[in-house]
Amino acid sequence: MHPNRQTAELVVGSGLTAVMTIGYIVYVGRAVGAAEYSDFSAALSAIYFVGLTLTPLTPTIARLTARYRARGTDGAVVALRSAALQRVTVWAGAVTLVGAAASVLLASMLQFRTPLPLVIAFAAILLFAIVSVDRGVVQGLLFFRLYNSNIAIEAAVRLFVAVALLLIKRTAAAALLGYVVALAVAELAMFPRLRHEWRNRQRESVDWSDVQRLAVPIMILMFALAVFQNTDMLAVKRWFSPRDAGAWGAGSAIARGIGVIFVPFYVMAGPLLTSLHEEGKAIFASTIRLTLTFIAAVIVPLVIIAIMPRFLLSVLYGADFVRGATIIAPLAGVAVITYTGLMLAQALVTLHEFRFLIGYVFFAIMQIAGLVLFHASYADILRVLYTTQIAALLSVSLFFVRAWRRR
Repeated sequence: MHPNRQTAELVVGSGLTAVMTIGYIVYVGRAVGAAEYSDFSAALSAIYFVGLTLTPLTPTIARLTARYRARGTDGAVVALRSAALQRVTVWAGAVTLVGAAASVLLASMLQFRTPLPLVIAFAAILLFAIVSVDRGVVQGLLFFRLYNSNIAIEAAVRLFVAVALLLIKRTAAAALLGYVVALAVAELAMFPRLRHEWRNRQRESVDWSDVQRLAVPIMILMFALAVFQNTDMLAVKRWFSPRDAGAWGAGSAIARGIGVIFVPFYVMAGPLLTSLHEEGKAIFASTIRLTLTFIAAVIVPLVIIAIMPRFLLSVLYGADFVRGATIIAPLAGVAVITYTGLMLAQALVTLHEFRFLIGYVFFAIMQIAGLVLFHASYADILRVLYTTQIAALLSVSLFFVRAWRRR
């Protein structure tokens, strides 16, 4: 498939997925109200935080699969997937058990009404990790159409199950069960295609140290990204009233819809940059083009968000959430900053130049410290996010320029 057609299909597919995902998040808000929605939003942040940290194998497997595919060693991909699934199931399973056991304590710390949303969230983490392995393989094989349909299936099932359960009981836990069921269905949907792809392939040996050399730095990168994207919601849940935390969650959900536009660019960046590098071609100009295309693609959504934040919240969520109108545009700006830095980092990851992680992780830790110290108002939270994430973007940009000039 031609790269431009791949990009177009991914953008269209991501748009469809976005509609269903936003529909799911918005419907939950309207069904359960602001206070209960704060539990839902914080539990989702827990899924994203731990899920991102535990799934460095997704981009790792995508890159290694692309490398093996370029070298014609398909049997190595079979062995890689099998070993990765075994390891990630053990790691994520351990986190799920520990997290579920600690849910009572965590629920008390974060002002949850009941530990059940956190228990369900940790169950989702295990499935999230498993699904991420196979999606990494699918990305590395450049099966973008299969990836596209899979995320759409997940979004559709999540929305359908959540709507059905919320008609019975309007709680955060009921809404989160849709997430668990959708992840299970998404994994089952990929299995037949992957089994067909390798039915006549023999396994080849895989040097797991090769996986670790790439996975460990990406794990560090994913941890920092998880901090940048989710600690604000957890901080608001800890220090704000349930209604204010619910309003922040609603505003954040709309603002970070920008991420849906970013996804196709991020999905394509790893495998395509790896393939270019394996062929001895330059990757910096391609990274810049992908980054600028992403920025151009988000201009219209940013303008809409900036012009009518209160209207968006009142129409989508209802009057109970409009106090979050002031944060939508600022949080959308933070999202663009975060994703721009992550896109530039893809070139450095491809070249195995991981020194940029020192600055990236430092500023992620500074965000945690800043939120602990400054959380008296929405404005305080936003100032912390902008300060730390602009600094992180500048740090990554300096390493990017330095590597480009050297090569």
